[in-house]
Amino acid sequence: MYLSRIAINKDLRKSRQALAFPQMMHAAVLASFPPDIVDEGRDKLERVLWRTDHMADRTWLYVLSGKKPDFQHIVEQFGWENAGQAGETKEYSDLLDRLEEGQQWHFRLHANPVRNIEGKILPHVTIDQQKQWLKDRASKNGFSFGLVEIGGEKHDAFDIVYRDRQKFKKAATDKSFVTLSVATFEGTLVVENAEKLRYAMCSGIGRAKAYGCGLLTLAYKK
Repeated sequence: MYLSRIAINKDLRKSRQALAFPQMMHAAVLASFPPDIVDEGRDKLERVLWRTDHMADRTWLYVLSGKKPDFQHIVEQFGWENAGQAGETKEYSDLLDRLEEGQQWHFRLHANPVRNIEGKILPHVTIDQQKQWLKDRASKNGFSFGLVEIGGEKHDAFDIVYRDRQKFKKAATDKSFVTLSVATFEGTLVVENAEKLRYAMCSGIGRAKAYGCGLLTLAYKK
């Protein structure tokens, strides 16, 4: 597996369009791989996952894939062409192989928290609802949360650092709109089942993966 990141230049009009219309970024991400690789990944664990991370002064595109990508077209359209900010791709399998029960990791997840009511998919819109959505999915995806003490009370060691409600068309010719309520979660998780966690990291969590949701990444907890 490979984890890649590319710095997005928000001063470019095309970049702002791609950030506002996730299907545009999705198409650019898939164009980084040969068509046969993309088609193969639809029915296998090693599908292509992606998300955009909004930091204080920088926006990054992250991509997880089973094959090494070629992001030159993304750099040319949405990034900086100088080599220093063209992006980077790293082997991710080593990290996945090191996962063991009891470890604590810093995590980040951009997701589409929803619920199914009598066959109808409805979004979770409040912070409490969205946090509960993730807590309900933690165990089956192989992790739990660390705890922090605030004001003498213990709380789960994660929070929502970004929320948005996106509305866009799948294509320019479409008359109907797609509406997504999204949230970015960040904090500390504890590995409870390494095999389940590896699967969740490689296959994604939740819905709307084509629109940049579901990618869970880990980093060493400092």
